Amino acid sequence: MSEQLIPWAAWAGLVLLAILCLPIGGCQRFVLSVSVWVLRLALLAVLAGGAYLYFRPGEVPDRVSNVLNDFPGLLSVLPDRAAPYFGLCLACLIVAPLIPVLAALDVTRALAGRRLNRLCAIADGRPQVVAVESAPRTVVETAPPIAPPVVEATPVMRPIGRRTASTAFASAPRSHIPVAPVGH
Repeated sequence: MSEQLIPWAAWAGLVLLAILCLPIGGCQRFVLSVSVWVLRLALLAVLAGGAYLYFRPGEVPDRVSNVLNDFPGLLSVLPDRAAPYFGLCLACLIVAPLIPVLAALDVTRALAGRRLNRLCAIADGRPQVVAVESAPRTVVETAPPIAPPVVEATPVMRPIGRRTASTAFASAPRSHIPVAPVGH
């Protein structure tokens, strides 16, 4: 029975993967969301495994030891396998380079979908149709405008020449001009 279902499952998987490969905004966002969550959970599992190996350093899986034996340069950077912090250091070395990949996937996931279509339209120079949601309008009563304060003009002092001064003294009534005593 399972031999009859394998070809159908293979064809269904092929069609599904072909659809997910198409440049459809919704499909791209779905693929990115799934890959972000898979990577995030895998990194958290690696960190949890490193924390577990801190408390039980003798339980390093054989597969991990076999992979580490293939990379002697990596073993020279890591502490001894019997040390309790070996698992923590190994987990940090695995997770640290993948954090920027996770951040890049998060950003691309945020841009995928409608935003991606809008950005492509801007890049191609196509006109955009923007749907604007109208917010309920509220009536705001405004107070009458306040008149600006009246500023009095400050007299401008101009330099006075000799002729102007002599004319001012000559036209002034004599009773107001103080006279200096003569002879002192």
